[in-house]
Amino acid sequence: MTRKVHVETWGCQMNVADSEKMLSLLQGMDYVLTEDEKEADLFLLNTCHIREKAKHKVISRLGMLREMKKQRPGVQIAVTGCVAQAEGAKLLKEAPQIDVLVGPGKIDELPALIQKSTVEGTAAMATGFNKPGDELKRGHHDHNTGTVPPTLTGKNEVTRFVNIIQGCNNFCTFCIVPFTRGREISRQPGEILAETRRLVEGGAREVMLLGQNVNSYGLDLVEKGDLAAGNDGPFVELLRQVANTPGLQRLRFTTSNPHDFTRPLAQLFADDPRMGRYMHLPVQSGNDRVLEVMRRKVTVEEYRERIRWLRDAVPDMAISTDLIVGFPGETDAEFEDTLKLVEEVQYSFIYAFKYSPRKGTAAARMPGQLPEAVMDERLARLNALQDSITMRQTEAECGAVREVLFLYESKKSPGVFYGRTEHFRLVRVESSRPLVGECLPVLITGGNKTALVGELADRITLH
Repeated sequence: MTRKVHVETWGCQMNVADSEKMLSLLQGMDYVLTEDEKEADLFLLNTCHIREKAKHKVISRLGMLREMKKQRPGVQIAVTGCVAQAEGAKLLKEAPQIDVLVGPGKIDELPALIQKSTVEGTAAMATGFNKPGDELKRGHHDHNTGTVPPTLTGKNEVTRFVNIIQGCNNFCTFCIVPFTRGREISRQPGEILAETRRLVEGGAREVMLLGQNVNSYGLDLVEKGDLAAGNDGPFVELLRQVANTPGLQRLRFTTSNPHDFTRPLAQLFADDPRMGRYMHLPVQSGNDRVLEVMRRKVTVEEYRERIRWLRDAVPDMAISTDLIVGFPGETDAEFEDTLKLVEEVQYSFIYAFKYSPRKGTAAARMPGQLPEAVMDERLARLNALQDSITMRQTEAECGAVREVLFLYESKKSPGVFYGRTEHFRLVRVESSRPLVGECLPVLITGGNKTALVGELADRITLH
């Protein structure tokens, strides 16, 4: 009998990819996706634990589902992702309405756990990680069957995500990821290439390779003797191979740690136009002392060097970053260093957040935890600076013609299409003909800090 699952995903692109893989597993159990909560037999909550606010959203949602389950006792609730891993059995005690709890390293066990909970009438749980050196098994059902994981909403089938490495070995003092995702385990390149090929054959035009630290891809395989490092390292070699997938128009990746970002990787952007002209390179702070306490393994000058590599390779390279304000002990002068770096680099956009202490991390135990008001003020100043930079860049774009890969049509406004430039700027275009999946020249006519506005310019030469 066909059953219906409602999927809710919080957090990073890796969670989106994980949700799509879990949906593929559930389809093997005769589940179909529904956006209507009233129809759902199963609620799948794929959670994020990177900040306290994200965790609170999950707890709040579970409270709502508890009330719903009183009216519909046959409904099942599965909690997956990083909150499931971090909280484990504690979460089951706090939220007994949960039927299944699965950590990121155990999503292949989801069907068996649902079946176990159904038969036994009790909660079923699987958390923990594969050991370093083990094969990364997640997604193996796709590789064995040759099927393409479904998208969650159908909104954007042009861009698809492919996980290439799980976990992180860096243990930055503020970050919970090594505790919720485990140590680094790379997928075999053949699996990645096969999945990419199937996604492109299924309609994808852009693929984004994902990992907590993609620059470390393959190092564990090299250590085991399963992969040759190559002259430029296994990650650069993987990018070259994936970029040659027939029909693939754009290739992106995230996230990179500047500590092990290499010059050959920067040069690849110049060598292969499918790589685009955009790079996300998290810095977290513009001050050396703060970076050292964060255990980022890079100085501000070393970070600047990576920026120079990128812009030597592609002079108009667009760069974005992650920044934390209010890290324990951060002084006013140290925060000013961050503002100076943002002004210097001229980021296209930033992802800036107030420091959020995560239980179990070294930073949570540090002295000098800053008041919320101080963090609020710093975040506002940082965002205001970036907004002014982005608006200057938007004004400079007016009159330019950019190649735009169209990703989706607005549900609320038929005939309005959204796509991204090679520099990853979002562009809004009105058209009487369908544009999704096409890569077309667009004349930029205006915009704001969020998106550019343009019109089709098929016969205008790109510049």
